[in-house]
Amino acid sequence: MSVDYYEILEVSPGAREEQIRAAITAQRRIWVRRQSSPDPDRRAHAEQRVRDIDAAEKALLDPAARLAYNKERERLLRTRGGGTGGTTTNAGGSANGNGAGGRGGPGRREVPAPPTTAGPAPRTGPRQDADLDSHLARGDRYLQQGRWRLAQAEFEYVRERAPEDLRALTGLGAVHVGAGRVKDGLAILERAAAEHPDDEHVKIALATALYEVAIAGMADVGDGPGRERPMIISRRQLALARRNLRRIQRLELSDWNVSMHVEELKDLVAEARAPIWSRGHHLRFYFIPLVGAVLVTALPNVESLRVVGAFWIVVIVATYVFRHRQPAWKHHRRELGRGRRPSSFGETFRKGI
Repeated sequence: MSVDYYEILEVSPGAREEQIRAAITAQRRIWVRRQSSPDPDRRAHAEQRVRDIDAAEKALLDPAARLAYNKERERLLRTRGGGTGGTTTNAGGSANGNGAGGRGGPGRREVPAPPTTAGPAPRTGPRQDADLDSHLARGDRYLQQGRWRLAQAEFEYVRERAPEDLRALTGLGAVHVGAGRVKDGLAILERAAAEHPDDEHVKIALATALYEVAIAGMADVGDGPGRERPMIISRRQLALARRNLRRIQRLELSDWNVSMHVEELKDLVAEARAPIWSRGHHLRFYFIPLVGAVLVTALPNVESLRVVGAFWIVVIVATYVFRHRQPAWKHHRRELGRGRRPSSFGETFRKGI
């Protein structure tokens, strides 16, 4: 058993079937979107995570398969914890008394419990700094893997002992954004950026979060066999992408990844706003009145009829433009609603990939 399916889905081993189904849906929504990331490492990790979620679905939603998996999982946990002197974890919680909702989560031993006042004196000097650095490194690793609870526990551990630590603060903000608590995460990152306007790492964390939020708010559309990419198909998605793009640009960052994010959002917005003309199937309803209005306008010495003719020419042309010229996002939404692949799919989506 190379992965813990309960840990991947962030549920307890005693979770009900409907809780597992909801967790699978939520995790799959996150990681399928991340498969379109321009970063090849993040894209490869997201593809592996989707495969793990599929395997977890097969193992945990079938009663017989889940029973066999639980037995194997308990056996491995006992084997791994055999030499720890009674600090092993079981299927119901961790050794320090944390259950499914605790700091470590079900069956997790990666996050040590904070030292208590009854224990030995806290370490000071370089050793304490090294201890906090190790927690920060684990938090960053869990953040990259999408293990939000573990990452949050690590960053909170550091914040309790070093409240001024910027890396832990930005990590917490990124965790909230990744876990779907967008307002909380962006509030943390924006406050950190306002308090430390010269810290480029804080700005990069904020820019990355804004990009992730914009991409997560878009629709996922097939781009070939087994591939998907984001596309704007609503006015709300377009407004969110433009607003977050402006906020990223105001940060004035020269980081390569941020530049890639900016170019990608620019292309998505440009693609969504590009005008598309649809073919009219009943052009005679426009052509015949237009010809009549032109003839009336051409009549000599009848000023009133010429004004009426010009007015109807403007009305007919404006009606045709209004009915047959539309932004690409509206056209794509209509095509997808009919079960078709958008006709101009990917034509303007070039930069940033």
